[in-house]
Amino acid sequence: MTKEGRKKLLYPFIFFIIIGLGLVLGDKQEEAKVGAVAPGFRLEGIAGERIDLKKISRQNQLTLVNFWATWCPPCRAEIPELNRVYRVYRAKGLEILAVNIWDDSTREQLRAFTNATGIEFPVLLDVDDSTATKYQIRAVPTTVFIDQKGRIREVYVGALTYGQIQTRFERYLANQ
Repeated sequence: MTKEGRKKLLYPFIFFIIIGLGLVLGDKQEEAKVGAVAPGFRLEGIAGERIDLKKISRQNQLTLVNFWATWCPPCRAEIPELNRVYRVYRAKGLEILAVNIWDDSTREQLRAFTNATGIEFPVLLDVDDSTATKYQIRAVPTTVFIDQKGRIREVYVGALTYGQIQTRFERYLANQ
């Protein structure tokens, strides 16, 4: 093979290596793991407001991002516990963001659901499940505990009780 022929074969090879490296090295997404900075998101609430996680977490001692769905029995059972925690600890620096995922409910249906169940904290819509994907959510409910520095302190899969959240809030507050 001539030198000219080798160059013609080499250029596409180099091109694909550069593209491949760009994809691997350029896709530096934040990972949702304990100790890492929580992946940011801006989601719309059921009232149409935009909520920015980074802004919320900086304003609070602890932010709980609770991934849930209306069709999930444990999620429904957890709502009174989350409401109770929210009432007691909101003034002490706790925020809860309920991110609705894997749910075909319309905004109006979600509004009716939150009114019927008495959810007192912000309910956000992850309509394309991109936030659930960023956080690698595999089951609902899943709650991510995020400190004021924006770091993930814990990822808990399953329904939480008031006592479990209270214990974690006190522990994480003491360790800041």
